[in-house]
Amino acid sequence: MPGFGYIITATFLPVIARAALPPGSPWPDLFWPMFGAALIVGAIAAARLPGHWDNRLLLAAGCAMQALGIVASILWPNAVGFSAGSVLLGLPFTAITLFAMREARRLHGERAAGLMGYATASYGIGQILGPLVAAPLTARFGSFSPALWIAAAALLAGAAGFAATTAAARARSRGSA
Repeated sequence: MPGFGYIITATFLPVIARAALPPGSPWPDLFWPMFGAALIVGAIAAARLPGHWDNRLLLAAGCAMQALGIVASILWPNAVGFSAGSVLLGLPFTAITLFAMREARRLHGERAAGLMGYATASYGIGQILGPLVAAPLTARFGSFSPALWIAAAALLAGAAGFAATTAAARARSRGSA
């Protein structure tokens, strides 16, 4: 879900912003640097989080944050909305990968490489499918909004799945205690 969810906005952000903002606006050229700066801050912050925090909840929070970023750019198609969207999409970008790899190690220890490979492949498949879904939807509806809503929904579904696995694991551990 994360690969599919973020890629539509990340791929088409300059096009979406240029279409929504006044001609000649300098803002569209600033959204990628904002995304990059947020990515750096997010990577540093994620690396400093305590290792005992639940990776699944961190993954849920990262997916939800990216979904909020997409929704911000849909609801406020102006410099403020696109700025918020860039930051909220960028902050958890590499953190999601970090948390997924930590979770794979938690689940499989030294044999986590296979799970990491599957996770990476599924992320990549999502990155490929995102634009393939977005392009025809945008052509049909004349707007990126439907594709962006689908991207946000995919991220929220991922967040819900990660949160549900955490809740189930906690319920099992309470039942066995």
